[in-house]
Amino acid sequence: MKKIETIDLKQFGIQTIGNFCDPLTGECYSDDAKEKIMETKIDPVCKMEVKVEGAQYVSDYAGEKYYFCSAGCQHAFEENPAKYVENTVQD
Repeated sequence: MKKIETIDLKQFGIQTIGNFCDPLTGECYSDDAKEKIMETKIDPVCKMEVKVEGAQYVSDYAGEKYYFCSAGCQHAFEENPAKYVENTVQD
């Protein structure tokens, strides 16, 4: 197997690397900061995935936060949370 060597691009006056794809490996690079990974939770009522950051419908139950896709799911949960928590595992 042939060894691939890397070179320091600064010697060629290139200060940053990014916004290109390597034709050999297919790996792409960007100048942009790494993407922030979006944290999600599962709505215990309808099982939809809900983005945690900026979530509009949130309830606390037994020391845990639960996230909902809508006011309707939040209301159903708050009427009988034990019904939905029994089989739900929040990360």
